[in-house]
Amino acid sequence: WIGVFAIYLYLEFFQKNIFQQEIDGLEMKLQSARKTLERNLNRLDEMEKFNRSLQQEVSRITQFFEMSEGFTKVMYIDQLLPVLTSVVKKGFDIESLRLIILEDGKADLVFIQPQTNIVDFKKDINSPFIDGEKILKEEEAGFYDGETLEPLFLKLGYKTQKYRTYVIPLISEGRVSSFVMFEDLREEKTDFAHTLAGFLSLTLRKIKLYQQIQELAITDELTQVFVRRHFLRVFHNEFARVKKKKGQACFLMLDLDRFKNCNDTFGHLVGDVILRDIAGIIKQNVREVDIVGRYGGEEFCVFLPDASPENGIYVAERIRRAVEKNVFHAYDEMVRMTVSIGVSAFPYDGDEPTDLIEKADLALYYAKRKGRNRVVSYSSIK
Repeated sequence: WIGVFAIYLYLEFFQKNIFQQEIDGLEMKLQSARKTLERNLNRLDEMEKFNRSLQQEVSRITQFFEMSEGFTKVMYIDQLLPVLTSVVKKGFDIESLRLIILEDGKADLVFIQPQTNIVDFKKDINSPFIDGEKILKEEEAGFYDGETLEPLFLKLGYKTQKYRTYVIPLISEGRVSSFVMFEDLREEKTDFAHTLAGFLSLTLRKIKLYQQIQELAITDELTQVFVRRHFLRVFHNEFARVKKKKGQACFLMLDLDRFKNCNDTFGHLVGDVILRDIAGIIKQNVREVDIVGRYGGEEFCVFLPDASPENGIYVAERIRRAVEKNVFHAYDEMVRMTVSIGVSAFPYDGDEPTDLIEKADLALYYAKRKGRNRVVSYSSIK
């Protein structure tokens, strides 16, 4: 029995030892599996972080591209507003954006409130706020509280700030030329705010340069007649010549009838074609020595040197009839248009260029009041 019992104890020990080895092996495999799982989870977490970072970068690049594409097309300040509004709505969760453009002691103000879709533009505001450094001493961007900015906004007619505002000064030619202000901007969005500020700085500079180029131009791009500034210069010179030799001259002020209704009905592209074609009709019905200009919007003016009052009325009536019988073809539209014309004469209606302009304008106003599509001379109403 002793031998049998010894064999039993040996077998029991051997079996427990085998079981323990199996358990130890399973625990090692379990630990290895846990480590593998942890590594995979860490890799998955890293991949998710990378994907989020990649998505943010793609979003940032997309916003940058859209911003660049939008600002590239801007040539005038009124074209800037819809582009800037779109960028603010898509790229920022802010209370408002204010752009203050300083020029010659005045300020142009842009206010955008994306939550309420409010977009406001005020031009040439007279203000004691002339030099940006007087209110914001630093030329570096930073956060400012309402108390610091309150004097500025009171002077410019704005309400007191509620939120902390991130202010970026735009420097041009060594001085602060503009400020862009982000009300209630999050810290993590400051880099994107600086990107927008960079685009704004370049765009405002481009607008100013384009305006200077336009001022140097002598011909209106659309109608190919003199721009107002150059027309007035040539008109004054020719008037002085006529006056010196004691001659006669006539001045015509022409305006398209109900042109706004035409634009509202057919669109501005059709309106542009009509303006261009009417300018062509005017040039076809005057002499080479006569001076034609676009006075503004849908108004044209013509100076007829060495022309009697009767000649002036005859030319004006010829232009009126030519416009009346013409059918304007523009973008598959067929449009009719009429014009009203006021006529003044030198020396009978005035002794200076400004007299002729004023009297022709009064005659034009009378033509409009009497039903449009007619020629009226100042001599017939004075």
